[in-house]
Amino acid sequence: MAEAQKLTVRPRVVLGKKVGALRRKGVLPGVVFGGAGPSTPVETDMHAFELSYRRWGNTTLLSLAGLDGGEVTALVHDVSRDPVSRQMLHVDFARVSLTEKTHADVPLHFVKESPAVRGLGAVLLHALSEVTVEAFPQDMPRSIDVDLSGLQEIDDAIFVRDLVIDATTLRILNDPEELVVKAAPVKVEAEPTPAEAAVPVEGVAAEGEEGAAPAAAGGAEGAKPAAAGAEAAKGAAPKAAPAPGGKAPAAGAAKKA
Repeated sequence: MAEAQKLTVRPRVVLGKKVGALRRKGVLPGVVFGGAGPSTPVETDMHAFELSYRRWGNTTLLSLAGLDGGEVTALVHDVSRDPVSRQMLHVDFARVSLTEKTHADVPLHFVKESPAVRGLGAVLLHALSEVTVEAFPQDMPRSIDVDLSGLQEIDDAIFVRDLVIDATTLRILNDPEELVVKAAPVKVEAEPTPAEAAVPVEGVAAEGEEGAAPAAAGGAEGAKPAAAGAEAAKGAAPKAAPAPGGKAPAAGAAKKA
């Protein structure tokens, strides 16, 4: 049974948008809710809580001191942070009873080294980083260890059913067949072959073809004068046929006849 960690809080009177002034003074606004009591606005020292929260997480049983009616047992339900600066903005405390079981998301802590990673070059594929646990608040673990030394070969895996817990005090609510982590092979992308690299993109002329179209055009232009000369030849008078004997008649003789 874990001992409750004491945290000093104070009732908060500054509400709404005015809480920004509290943060600038190093004060963290929060609220205590759940159980039999009403929601109660509270505040605590931001720096002190930040340091403690790094050790506690969301599953450490807390004893909130400084409120009317005595100490309140609670768990950290949620911590809101600025998305850019990561400064804490608000904390929610959930009242719990030591005689009633509660649910919490418990982080997984991966320990040791996988032989498949060290010797076979596998990579770890993490499918889960936390599991939902049911337990009494005082029995809720800070984290659950996952021993990676059992991943001996490629494709070896650890499932929720393989997690080592104290079954007398804890119950994991996740599906037992849900994957936690796996030793996966490394996928290597194949480089394109020279033949594939030489295929031109559609609409782009291959190297050496750039002058083909202009050459064809030049040939067509050169054919036009020859065609014109052929047309002129058709209109020319035919030459006189040679006389028998192989001699052409003289021009003057033709006129006398």
